[in-house]
Amino acid sequence: MRALSAAEEERARRLHAEAFVFAAHTDFIAGVSEGRSRGEKGVAGRRQLPLLRAGGVKAVCEHVAGDTPYFSTFAFRNIRPLQATKFALQALDYWYSELEETPDWQLVLEAGDFRRAERAGKVAVVFGFEGAMPVDDDLGILRMFHRLGIRSIGLTWNGRNLLGDGVSVGAGGGLTTFGKAAVAELNRLGIVIDVSHMSDEGTRDAIETSAMPIIASHSNARALCAHPRNLTDDLARALARRGGVIGVHMLNMFISGSNTATLDQLLDHLDHFVRLVGPEHVGLGPDCMEQWPVDVYKTLWTGTEAQSLEFHYPPEFDSLAKCLNVTRGLVARGYDDEAARAILGDNLLRVFEQVLGGQA
Repeated sequence: MRALSAAEEERARRLHAEAFVFAAHTDFIAGVSEGRSRGEKGVAGRRQLPLLRAGGVKAVCEHVAGDTPYFSTFAFRNIRPLQATKFALQALDYWYSELEETPDWQLVLEAGDFRRAERAGKVAVVFGFEGAMPVDDDLGILRMFHRLGIRSIGLTWNGRNLLGDGVSVGAGGGLTTFGKAAVAELNRLGIVIDVSHMSDEGTRDAIETSAMPIIASHSNARALCAHPRNLTDDLARALARRGGVIGVHMLNMFISGSNTATLDQLLDHLDHFVRLVGPEHVGLGPDCMEQWPVDVYKTLWTGTEAQSLEFHYPPEFDSLAKCLNVTRGLVARGYDDEAARAILGDNLLRVFEQVLGGQA
């Protein structure tokens, strides 16, 4: 990224301070569960809040559970087959304790909570699932998780669940009949639907089935990096036509297809989506695994599709504390204030406020 002039640097800092910076996907729960299982308190407050404050982040969509229960330290103590619903309840119990211990978090339950958090100087946190496995085969369980605060659900992770196929299945499957019924109930309840990690067919089905805008919280452009986790242009257009938002992902393998990438290459993905669908349908989905106890979780990943994951990020954006660098990049690439604020968070805020409903 080119160096900014003094005037551009001043503008970037002003823009970033004014923007409602929204990270569409975070994974704090692994560190939270690991720390709390050893008796620690306020884990996310100590490990994550300072990074969010440094990066000017005002809202996060936090994956607390999903199709990946082996990310939780509960798995170490489990003598039965992995139980996604149980782990989700345990993770929510941990997070509710975190909220009690650290007043700087604002749990988002309705649309107005985002701006209430901003006015109070708190970080808004949306509880979500990365894969709907905790719902099992029962929409009643989905309704109970809504009562417990879940406001975003990725329909699948990489594998297959009862709602549909994830991207790694490779069987050409989309949403199941139950998956389509779940989409309708998610719309009714006011839970944001996320299609990152879904198969192309499942993503298309979700876009066509949902009556509300949906998000691809952490997905890049397949036209620039031919990883199956990235979105095709056709799917990006379809998602945008329904009012949705795509959050660009900071993991190198989804930027360049290797362990090496730069912020400029990430911004190329952002530019691609902006040219394709307009700046009102693009956001940030960092999915940064900082502060993870990776030495512990690599043991858990043995034998799973996550075993080979290497968490490498562009050096200019390898932490949520460095979000200002994204704003600098937007300024360097000529984005006006309105478009920059939209990308930094207003677009995601629009979708969440629309789906959750309520009054600010």
